[in-house]
Amino acid sequence: MQLKPQIIAHRGGGGETVENTRESILYALSLKVSRFETDVRTLKDGTVVLQHDAQLQNPWGDWRKVGELTSQEYFALRGPQGQCPISLKSALEDFPNLAYNIDIKEPRALQGALQAVNDADAWERVVFSSFSPKTLCEIRNRHPHAQICLSTHEVLKAVVAARTGNTYLFQTSGGFAQVPLRWWGVTIVDREFVAWNHCRGIRVEPWTVNDEPAMRELARLGVDAIMTDYPARLKKVLATL
Repeated sequence: MQLKPQIIAHRGGGGETVENTRESILYALSLKVSRFETDVRTLKDGTVVLQHDAQLQNPWGDWRKVGELTSQEYFALRGPQGQCPISLKSALEDFPNLAYNIDIKEPRALQGALQAVNDADAWERVVFSSFSPKTLCEIRNRHPHAQICLSTHEVLKAVVAARTGNTYLFQTSGGFAQVPLRWWGVTIVDREFVAWNHCRGIRVEPWTVNDEPAMRELARLGVDAIMTDYPARLKKVLATL
């Protein structure tokens, strides 16, 4: 019997709630998602916070940049319905039963993020990702036991290897292939890609999937998890399978 994909709430389910807020964490918990995907950046005083964009317009309606604000200024921000910002430290410590996918958005956030995970003893419930191969490499070198995604370069090599059977260029310690459905017009997630990664113990977790037909097709292909802005929608779709 094929297992259903797990649900990863992208930015906490930004299509259904205000992204990367304390309230979005509570929302994700209410849906019992498997993982809360978030992004981290650093404030002026070094505090690591859940924030996707460098500029604060989304979701806070503020045109300043994250790195320009102190903790006092940042935590005074409020969302459209009074939602509150949150630090990575608080997210990990205040919600110890929630697993996280942490995307390191800037190099200066790395040390603080690693410290927060270590202080909360949260290594087993955190998966690290980044578009920077250098950042992922640094995490691997400093914390070999950390759960890490494939880099963009490794994903490309995996796609080629899955298509051609040529694996001599592919080496990774990453255990999570978090990938778009297509890249520059090329289909990434198909049955061959899923099977090839599964043979190597690598989980396939496509992003960011928001329409129901794609959700159903990915479940049919046997992916391990689906990252979405609409976790309630995905939960409803999976319940019909």
